[in-house]
Amino acid sequence: MPQYYPIFMDLKAQPVLVVGGGIVALRKVQTLLHHEAVVYIVSPRLVTELKELVDGISCFWLEKEYSSEDLKDAVLVFSCTEKEDVNAKVSSDAIAQHRPVNVVDDPEKCSFLVPSMMERGDLKIAVSTGGSSPIVARQVRAELENSYGDEMAEYLRLLKTWRTLAKTKLPPEKRSVFWDKVTDGEVRSLIKADRSAEAEGVIEHCFLSLLD
Repeated sequence: MPQYYPIFMDLKAQPVLVVGGGIVALRKVQTLLHHEAVVYIVSPRLVTELKELVDGISCFWLEKEYSSEDLKDAVLVFSCTEKEDVNAKVSSDAIAQHRPVNVVDDPEKCSFLVPSMMERGDLKIAVSTGGSSPIVARQVRAELENSYGDEMAEYLRLLKTWRTLAKTKLPPEKRSVFWDKVTDGEVRSLIKADRSAEAEGVIEHCFLSLLD
């Protein structure tokens, strides 16, 4: 089994190819559109829910069987068909053209795997077992979801708003003190208790105390 290199990609406005028109393809396309990719679907038929996503702006449908020319400039390739021969061809074509490819439920044909993902605003945690057991990956993700609740989105949003001020107004040694204090658990706990104004007050007080 390959040793996969973990990476997060910015897919905004990037072309991504999805081969297949069923429920699995639907889930892939929904996730890709959520991450602002430009999706090209190749399939003779689409399920109704997938067809409704086709808008000619960020989601396009090529109503045909797959051919190697469909790879075009795709930065990522997904094959989601139930046809082994089609999946094998998509994989071999993509690998030959040095394009990352994922064949659903067939890690031997993949050059990258899609991890089990949890999101809380800017917090994204990806869990992978290298193709050994997707079920275990989902179980680990569920455990993480219990540890990191919805408060993380507001917590990170708040920290982001103070990042520029801390970087421009505090010297490096005081910056470390600031971040150690505001990430020691108190701010997050206040947000979790629906006391966001108090949480921001803690950050502001810490910042002001460190100004020269």
